[in-house]
Amino acid sequence: MKTDLPLKRLTQLCPNDLLVLLGTPDATVTSVETLELPASESRLDTLLHLQERDGRPYLHLVEWQGYRDGGFLWRALSYLGWLGQNSDERPIRFTAIYLRPEDDVGDTLEQASTAVGGWRVQFHCLRLWQQDAVAALASGLPGLIALAPLMRGATTELVEQAAQTLISTVAQPAQNELLVILGVFAERLLDTERFIRLVTRERLMATDLISYLFKDQIEVFEQREAEREAKFVQEKAALEEKLSAQEAKLAAERALLVAATLQQTLQEAIVSRFPDAPIALTNDIRRINDSATLRRLINAIITAPDVATVQRLLAEA
Repeated sequence: MKTDLPLKRLTQLCPNDLLVLLGTPDATVTSVETLELPASESRLDTLLHLQERDGRPYLHLVEWQGYRDGGFLWRALSYLGWLGQNSDERPIRFTAIYLRPEDDVGDTLEQASTAVGGWRVQFHCLRLWQQDAVAALASGLPGLIALAPLMRGATTELVEQAAQTLISTVAQPAQNELLVILGVFAERLLDTERFIRLVTRERLMATDLISYLFKDQIEVFEQREAEREAKFVQEKAALEEKLSAQEAKLAAERALLVAATLQQTLQEAIVSRFPDAPIALTNDIRRINDSATLRRLINAIITAPDVATVQRLLAEA
C-alpha cells in the first residue's frame, strides 16, 4: 500500500482536522510544507507552521510511518536537529504517526553505557489503530474520516458511510482526492471494484492522485493480462500442434487402411486369375503400402498373361 503521497496530501488538504490527533486543537495552522534536506536528499513528510492562542508561532513536524524501519527514530532525531539549526521558530514539536502495529518501532531512543553513562530521547507517537474509527466518522472532520479505515472498529459499513459523508460534505476538488485516499486506506476492508462502484469511477479519475496510487495495480493488471494472453497463445499453438499431429495420425491410419484394402483386392485378383500362384506372392504384396502403386498393380494383373509376369510386376513394385 502506497501511503507517502496520500498522507502528505491529506495533511495539506485538512491540516486543522489533524490538530485533534496531535493534541493541539486550539492551535491555528498558518502553512504546511514538505522540506527537502539538501545534505541527505531526504524529505520531511509534513512540517506544520502553527500559531498558539497568544499568537506565538511554532513548528510541528509530523512523520507518517507506513512500513517497518528500524532506523526511523534515528532519522526523526536527525530531522529535528536539522530544523533546530536551520529554523528560528521555537518550540519545535514532533509526532510520529504509525499506521499499523507492524510499522511500530517504538517511541524511545536510548543509548546507555556503564562506563560513561548515556542518553535517552522519547518521541511523541500516535498509533492509528488505537484511535476510534466511529468517533473519527462522528467528528465530521474530513481529515479524520479519511483515516478512519486505519482505526479501531473500522468496518466495511463504516467505510461506506465515510465515503458518503465525504461526498455530501466536502466540495470539489478536495472531495475527489479525499475519496481516493479513503479508498487506499480501506483496501483491507473493501475491494477496489466495490469501492469504485460506491464512489463512481468518474470521481476517482478526476484527480491526478489516482494515477500515482494505482500505478502499480494497473501495471500488475497489464502484466497479468499479457501473461494471460501469452498463455492463451501458447495453449492455442499447443492445441493446434496436437490437432495437427492427430490429423496426421488419422491420415496415416486411413492410408494404411486403404493400402490394406487394396492389398486384399490385389491378392484376390491374383488368386482369381491364377489359382495356382505361389503363396509366397502374398508376402510380396504386403510389402507394398503405396495406394497408387497397388491400384496400378490391380489393373496390370487383370491383363497379365501368366504368373511369371505377376511375379515380375510385384518385384518391380
